[in-house]
Amino acid sequence: MAQSHEIDVLVIGSGPTGLTAANLLADSGLQVALIEKNPGSGDEPRAISATDETLRVMQHLGIMDKLGPEMLMDTGARYFGRGGKVIADVRPGSPRLGQPGKSQFDQPVMEGLLYEAALERSNLFLHYNTEATALKQDGECVIVSATRRGDASSGFNGAKAGDLGQGAHPASASSATELEFHASWVIACDGGRSFTRRELGIGLEGSTQMERWIVVDLLDVPGSPEPFASFHCNGTRPTVVVPGVKGRRRYEFMLFDHEDGDQMLSTASITELIAPYQDISTVTVRRAAVYTAHQRIADRYRKGRVLLAGDAAHLMPPFAGQGLNAGIRDAVGAAWRVAAVVKGEGSMQLIDDYELERRPHAASMVKLSKRIGWVVMNTNPAIARLRDEVITGTRLVPPLNRWLTGMRFLKQPHYTNGTVVKPMAGTPRAGQDLVGRMLPQPDVMVQGSAVKLDDLLAEGWNTIQVAAGQELIFTSQDGETRNAVDTGRVFDAAAGTVLLVRPDRYVAGIAPAHQRETLLRAMAAKAPVLANFGKSPQAAHG
Repeated sequence: MAQSHEIDVLVIGSGPTGLTAANLLADSGLQVALIEKNPGSGDEPRAISATDETLRVMQHLGIMDKLGPEMLMDTGARYFGRGGKVIADVRPGSPRLGQPGKSQFDQPVMEGLLYEAALERSNLFLHYNTEATALKQDGECVIVSATRRGDASSGFNGAKAGDLGQGAHPASASSATELEFHASWVIACDGGRSFTRRELGIGLEGSTQMERWIVVDLLDVPGSPEPFASFHCNGTRPTVVVPGVKGRRRYEFMLFDHEDGDQMLSTASITELIAPYQDISTVTVRRAAVYTAHQRIADRYRKGRVLLAGDAAHLMPPFAGQGLNAGIRDAVGAAWRVAAVVKGEGSMQLIDDYELERRPHAASMVKLSKRIGWVVMNTNPAIARLRDEVITGTRLVPPLNRWLTGMRFLKQPHYTNGTVVKPMAGTPRAGQDLVGRMLPQPDVMVQGSAVKLDDLLAEGWNTIQVAAGQELIFTSQDGETRNAVDTGRVFDAAAGTVLLVRPDRYVAGIAPAHQRETLLRAMAAKAPVLANFGKSPQAAHG
């Protein structure tokens, strides 16, 4: 007979997306279980670029003090055209979320820190060596059957195991134990080959074109890294070079159709590929692999009480650096909505809004990644020549050049549909643009000391009144108030208003300060907790 586990939410998959979702759900007070077929967190350096929004989430989860020193912060990108000439230097515009706009990280390190954070949360139960095998659901519950190989295990930190020279994924024991998880909701973060997506019969839309690339990760690279990734758009074999801290460096080379992947991964081939850029005789090859870049998105992000997130929901080429970042957005967007519904603080409309908000933005990132790859990695000589001329020609048109070099083509989410309300009458036009976007996170002054704005936001919903003298008045859904001074005058455009801030730090609405109650009522149908906002602590869910 299968071992039975009763929980609020089951997360399937323990990559960065799954661990982020699980940690956030646990922080909301729910009973959470996470299952992962591998024996520990990942040790493969896959994703490598993190946006300010992702790092803000890591800040919220309390791991930035350890993650920051392992990252090359505040980086840009340099594009080399035919003949090795620099055709563009690009860097994100002025950061507004309290973290650098773009930074390079090591996925095993981030994943390992998220895993360690999960271990610290007593209401988060980890089940490694445990693979989902069946799923069924009704209107109240999801039942997931799973098989555990070997003894019960809460896993291990794959990054640390690798540092010790140990195999991060040892062979599982042959004994099998059947498990059954009864959950109110499931968030499936089980990757591009998602068992959950297949089990639910959800298809993938998009191009079936598959591009193969060789990825080589090095360790012990001498010297100080330059703060940019290099895109060598040479028209022969496009190459990407991404530096990191502590001697890390990544090379990515396009693999042509006639080339055999296994042969190209030989020591001789890797040495020949990297030779134009550096000598690798004194460095360590950490990993070399061939991967395929897909351009697909799930038909739907939800079926019943199961939500898809991360690569289970979308697969995109790496050129815009958005795969992991889109997954972290999914994790946050799914976690706060599910937590609200389980706790009786949100309606099912919130769950409907998850796909309404996240799928269009993910689809746009898939398309953008494909377009960037086509432009910068094209091997057609005529197209490569024209591309170089057009990109360098933007220098003659300053607004177009700023759009390109400031990476303004990489649009951050701006939700006009979903869990947002239209700005109330009387709201300054400049302040209306805050709605549907992530709340800025400047440093603000509290009793003479500078603190990050997020330190003043409580869990759940908040309001921020922008009062005279750059004063910000924070009110939590439990009625706690805090005051700060916006010394950077970031919120001047919203003077005289009140902002309604969602649990995921997106602005749900804005109104003149005296219309705060009207604003709260406008969102109360989706978030009933707002009907008593600021009046009394919320009772724990049953």
